[in-house]
Amino acid sequence: MNNSIDMKDHPNEAAHGGHSGDGRDKTFEIVIIYNGIEKKVEVDRDELVSNVLAKAISAHQITTNAHTLGLFPEEGNEIEINQTVKDAKIKKRDRLLLRPSTVRAG
Repeated sequence: MNNSIDMKDHPNEAAHGGHSGDGRDKTFEIVIIYNGIEKKVEVDRDELVSNVLAKAISAHQITTNAHTLGLFPEEGNEIEINQTVKDAKIKKRDRLLLRPSTVRAG
């Protein structure tokens, strides 16, 4: 088999260091869990976490006290909303919890 043919079949993988499918794609899906219900949300690695939070609230059709919610990894502290998805280290297939914020609640 000729490897040069394989690379021509997947030019973006070579251009991006072969990261296709490893969680570093530009646009990818994550799972948002709210009250035990899972919803998939598409995110872009360059968008702000505040936008992801808005998408999560919309996906779960939350209308009451939405401003008090935040995103959390399954284990760990609340994700800061004024950073990008990439900077927050959110990756493809990550599962985030949507729950009352430790900063904005109340």
